[in-house]
Amino acid sequence: MALRTTTTRLLNARLAAASRPSMLVVRAQSTLNTGKVVEDPQIGDYPNLPYNSSQARGPFGWWDPQDKRNFGENVHEEDEIMGVWAPDLHTYSPYKALAQIGVFFASMAAFAGFIYKVNPERPVIQRTYPFGGLTEELGAREADIRPRGARTE
Repeated sequence: MALRTTTTRLLNARLAAASRPSMLVVRAQSTLNTGKVVEDPQIGDYPNLPYNSSQARGPFGWWDPQDKRNFGENVHEEDEIMGVWAPDLHTYSPYKALAQIGVFFASMAAFAGFIYKVNPERPVIQRTYPFGGLTEELGAREADIRPRGARTE
């Protein structure tokens, strides 16, 4: 009975917290790096740390260089979002990304056009076959779907 009461109390607390507009956090990207502290009533006595992603930290001077963390440092409550292994922080606009993709495709098209224009003529004479490309000699019949024989063009 005590477990059911506790679960109901937690559910009611979550619903009440979600209904307050100050608790709603809208994330425009996969991870926000705002430094804002969001008050969470369910965090208890754990330190309420600001939203600073570990990806924004420098690469040197850490006790644990892989996670960019010092010994004894508190882990963020949402470490799966704010840690080094979370989805990457993007600091550029979508227009800049589209421009970079456009520049890539334009440079590939320019390179292909350059190769097409600079490609030299073949230094050999095309091979020719007598009797219509040796169709009879290679076993061609009138009812064949695919023509047998060498290319004549």
